[in-house]
Amino acid sequence: MTIELVAVTALFAAAVQALAGIGFALILTPVLFLVMTPASAIVTATVLGILLNLLILFGELRRPQPAWSEVLPVLAAAVPGAVGGVVLLAELRKPVLQVIVGVSVIAAGLLRTRPTRRVGRGGTGRRLALGATIGALSTSTGINGPPLALWLSAQGLSPARVRDSLGAALLGLGVIAVLAVVPILHTARFGAVTLAAAAAGVIAGHAIGSRLFPRLRHGWYESVLVVVILASGAASLYAGLTSLAG
Repeated sequence: MTIELVAVTALFAAAVQALAGIGFALILTPVLFLVMTPASAIVTATVLGILLNLLILFGELRRPQPAWSEVLPVLAAAVPGAVGGVVLLAELRKPVLQVIVGVSVIAAGLLRTRPTRRVGRGGTGRRLALGATIGALSTSTGINGPPLALWLSAQGLSPARVRDSLGAALLGLGVIAVLAVVPILHTARFGAVTLAAAAAGVIAGHAIGSRLFPRLRHGWYESVLVVVILASGAASLYAGLTSLAG
């Protein structure tokens, strides 16, 4: 049952992210935290996320168009942030991390209910602060997309460029996160069958989401995505609080 649950969740999560550039970790990570150790969950979500973003950028027979002026400063600042996230992951117990994941996801969902407002170009300092925060989230909770998506969607980019920018940034963040968690890899435990099933789910989910993207209706999608974000966050928060109370 665990293998089927992870595979189906990976398929659904990949379809959501292939549709709009965000959602994979939000949906998959809480489920992984329910069935794996924190280190295993973070590493698994990161590796699968790298696979998905490679498919989004290079598996759709088109030329991707990321906004590099937004992406590169974020990635630069994410390196020290990712190291700090590893320290956080090593210090906190699994139920505490589940609560952090849940609160982070719910907060991101609530932020998306607010009307989108262009915040302007801003300064490099803002991008560096954003990158450090996202780097820490990548290695401590596995959830890094919401702050970046909120920033990019407020820069006046087209949906296609936001999606590609998210794909490029999340791919880079995935590589950074993998390098940052090398010291704790010996604590992670992986089932080859589970990982293979999840990867198959990612490939199938990408195929579905990438075909739906050209038909995307912004208002309809926003409503559905907020429901998914809040539901996945609530599930993780409930699991963490239940464990802490037990």
